[in-house]
Amino acid sequence: MKVLVVLCSTIVLIEFLGLTVFRRLFVWFFIIVVSGCATRLPQPEGTVDLPEQLARLNKMEVWTISGKLAIKHPDQSLSANLRWQTQQQDFEFRLSNFLGMTLVDMQNSRDGAVLEADGETYRDPSASLLLYQMTGWDIPVNQLLSWIKGVPKATDSYQLDENGLVSMLKPACQRCAGWIVNYSKYQQVDDVWLPHALTLTNPQQPEHLIKIRIDKWKIN
Repeated sequence: MKVLVVLCSTIVLIEFLGLTVFRRLFVWFFIIVVSGCATRLPQPEGTVDLPEQLARLNKMEVWTISGKLAIKHPDQSLSANLRWQTQQQDFEFRLSNFLGMTLVDMQNSRDGAVLEADGETYRDPSASLLLYQMTGWDIPVNQLLSWIKGVPKATDSYQLDENGLVSMLKPACQRCAGWIVNYSKYQQVDDVWLPHALTLTNPQQPEHLIKIRIDKWKIN
């Protein structure tokens, strides 16, 4: 749980300073992250051609997202700024607090995964195993790269919304461990519709929840 402890450093700092205004701002910030923005985004005209949509998404191997990450855990609820840059299976995943201080920096390449948090460096050949060792969360990172884009695999179960976009994804991979991904917002970026709000839940771990709000997609 070392990463979760690091993330709560923001709250500890605010309590230490005794700044009531900052505490209130942080509470409102977290509420906004968890609930998401109420503004209605433009919707597709008619129904999206799903095979064409998925073909374009599968070609997206170099991309960057920035936004917010909210985590609900039995011990506490936490939030952070998120920046995730990928190039095929290589990526850098960074979390920072609202002061801009880096809390977690995780990099993955063919040489393995490296995670830096709280002044310490941790390594493992597998990004998924490293994440599990640090947080106790069993998430297949390679699959997560597809989930972020709203791309189901051939054996996955999924549902579509009224626009023909994936609204629920139930992965079937062996290491997916019961995770379910729900998509609540899409926005068109270039010629493809991309998720801007998604929630990860797991019936096997009902006390765990991850919300990702994507403010910006950059496709290279």
